[in-house]
Amino acid sequence: MEKLTRWPYLFRHKNETLYYVRRVPTDLCDDVGEKQIRRSLKVRDQRRPEAKASYDAVHREVEALFAGLRNGENSDQTRAKFGKAVVLAQRKGFTYRPMADLVENASVEELIRRLNAVEKKVGDRKNLEVDAVMGAFKEPTFTLSRAVERYIELSRNDLRGKNENQRRRWVNPLRRAVQNFIRVVNDKDLSDITRDDALTFREWWVTERIGIDVETSNAANKELMHLRKIFRAINDAHRLNLDNPFADLNIKGDDKTRQVSISREHLETVLLLDAALSGLNGQARGIVMAMADTGSRVNEITGLEADDIVLEHETPHIHIRANDNRSLKTRHSHRTIPLVGVALRAMQENPNGFPRYAGKNASASAAINKYLRDNQLLPDGATLYGLRHGFQDRLIEVEAPERIQADLMGHKTLRPKYGKGPSLEQMRDWLLKTALQPN
Repeated sequence: MEKLTRWPYLFRHKNETLYYVRRVPTDLCDDVGEKQIRRSLKVRDQRRPEAKASYDAVHREVEALFAGLRNGENSDQTRAKFGKAVVLAQRKGFTYRPMADLVENASVEELIRRLNAVEKKVGDRKNLEVDAVMGAFKEPTFTLSRAVERYIELSRNDLRGKNENQRRRWVNPLRRAVQNFIRVVNDKDLSDITRDDALTFREWWVTERIGIDVETSNAANKELMHLRKIFRAINDAHRLNLDNPFADLNIKGDDKTRQVSISREHLETVLLLDAALSGLNGQARGIVMAMADTGSRVNEITGLEADDIVLEHETPHIHIRANDNRSLKTRHSHRTIPLVGVALRAMQENPNGFPRYAGKNASASAAINKYLRDNQLLPDGATLYGLRHGFQDRLIEVEAPERIQADLMGHKTLRPKYGKGPSLEQMRDWLLKTALQPN
């Protein structure tokens, strides 16, 4: 390559393309994973404005990389090398221990065993076993704020199939838990977070939040769970061998607000009357009716697409399955539900589903709950989700078999599922016994 003088690190390849070429400082070579950084600017004429813009962008990226590494940030190569070192040490029969720990705390016998295990490899710098057994690899560090982003990266499978709204609702509680911990304690490296730090965070919830701006310990326990999962995932993925300070740290008490079931009598004489629901728009009204006689979750109904609704059939039904509007809570949630009673009427009035609320189940739930509360249409303590509990209660009242109940509710059964399961007609016959008939 030909060195050019217009800017530092600017070179021209023999094919005339301009390149940014820069030697990696010796102390950062292991972290970066290469001795030289070379990036094509994808431009041939250094006089063109885009050449300068491309050069500046690459230069900023490289400067940020070097500065970040010197400030204790880690590259992917560093993390990958450390993980490999842990595996290599295990293959030789040892737990990876940093060299400083070995020097300060290891017995003479352990040091001798380690040295004997790699004696023949000493001097071979291409062989990583010596550094792995003797703890010479640089350990990756993660502040909690970086750990949560890495956890999100590691959770790609969990996010696959979720729409933008669902991803946001999955990610935001994780980040909120981390932000709260940082506000109360600090943005520490995972290796520096102590059990006392975790207890301090739990105490903050008990003394500053529960009973003041939240009613139960449920929110606190969810945040402790999120922190526990983040810590465990990063610890395992990068083989940090740290004790989880958030383990077994739930707050005892009424963790969950018990859902109030809405009875058949209340549904037929109060909530499902045409006059009662007349203030809701047609799609919101249809969601309430569909939930009442199918027992489906809010997102399962709001996420229905036209192809999921089969009305021209001997047994009209809906398919609850993953689609572009939403994923499913569990694999057992995938099911087909016959339409009877007010649910059949709701789907006949909304044969294309509920596009106004597609992918927006939280908005639908909030709007409907507010309307039902404002108009005193709910029993004390009940919410829209009480329709699902009421549906389950009605199945129990008519003594529907366990398999029928599980298949309609989308629950896992207590015994393995064999065969094709109950037919649409069989499920319809049981549902006809539970179907609502508003006065």
